[in-house]
Amino acid sequence: MFTIITLVMVLLGILLIAAVLVQPGKGDMASGMSGFGNQLGSMFGSRKASDLLTKITIGLGAVILLLSLITNKFFMSSTIVEERAPATLNAEKPTNIPAAPAPAKTAPVQAAPAQQSK
Repeated sequence: MFTIITLVMVLLGILLIAAVLVQPGKGDMASGMSGFGNQLGSMFGSRKASDLLTKITIGLGAVILLLSLITNKFFMSSTIVEERAPATLNAEKPTNIPAAPAPAKTAPVQAAPAQQSK
């Protein structure tokens, strides 16, 4: 059952991507996509096509959200995992730690003399 819900969610995700990409932008960019926007506009009317695609997008998003919640509630493990001790809990402390090298001494940088302009 988990596999079926996962496959349905993947298919709905692909449909959601397609619905978002087909939606016309503010400048009606869908009309430039090989005439596909014009077909939507003539089939439903330009405003109705936009409203329909918006409703499809919201519906697909809501179904994916609902399936995600159902999957998380019923199919994911809800057992509490025991806390694990850190790997360094009873480890020996290192004894031979080399000291950090001293910073190299450099000559102080002198500022160039200011040139006077006439």
